[in-house]
Amino acid sequence: MYRIHLTEEQRQELTRRAHTPNLAWRTRDRLEMVRLSDAGFSIPKIAQLLSVSEVRVRYWIKRFLTEGFEALPDQPHLGQQSALTPAILDALTAELQQTNRTWTAKQLADWVAEQHGLRLTPDYLARRLKRAKLSYKRTARSLKHKQDPEQAQRKQAELATLEKGGSRSPGSVPSRRSGLRPDVADELQLVAGGTTAADPV
Repeated sequence: MYRIHLTEEQRQELTRRAHTPNLAWRTRDRLEMVRLSDAGFSIPKIAQLLSVSEVRVRYWIKRFLTEGFEALPDQPHLGQQSALTPAILDALTAELQQTNRTWTAKQLADWVAEQHGLRLTPDYLARRLKRAKLSYKRTARSLKHKQDPEQAQRKQAELATLEKGGSRSPGSVPSRRSGLRPDVADELQLVAGGTTAADPV
C-alpha cells in the first residue's frame, strides 16, 4: 500500500505550490493527492474524493515517492497535429510558383484534395496559407483592370451629361420614347400654329 508521509518543510512547500498563480488544474489535482495521502486517506478514498481512477492516484503517489515535487507539474501538451503536413505545403507552394493562373481558396482546396487526398475547407486552408506567409492570386472583386480606359471615360462623361438633363452623344443607344414607327413619328410632327400636317386648316 502506497502512503506519503511529508515533513513539515514539505508541507510548507506543498502549500506554496498549491497557491501558485495560474496553476494548471492537473498539477493542482496531483498536489491534492499528495496532501490527502499525507493526511491518511487511502488511494480508493482519494480517487473517490477527486472523481478520478484509482490507477491515476496510485501512479502519481508512486511518482512523488520516487521523484518528489518535481514530478508533479503538468507538462505542455502538444495540440493535435494538422493533416496539412509540411510536405503538402511544399507541394502547394511549388504549384503556386510554377503556374501563372488565378486561384481562389476553394480551387486550392480542391487541388489539395485531388493531388493529396486531403479535404480541407477553403477558410481553413486560407488561414494556414496566411500563417505560412504564402500568397496566392485570388480572383479580383472588380473588373476595372479589364476595362478600356478611353471607353470608360466616354461612358462616364455621357452619364454625367444625362444626369444634368442633356442629350446623348451621337451613336448612343436611343431612349425608349424614340422607338415609335417612322410613319407614326411623321404624323406627330408639329407645324406652326400648333397643328399637325394632317389637320385641316
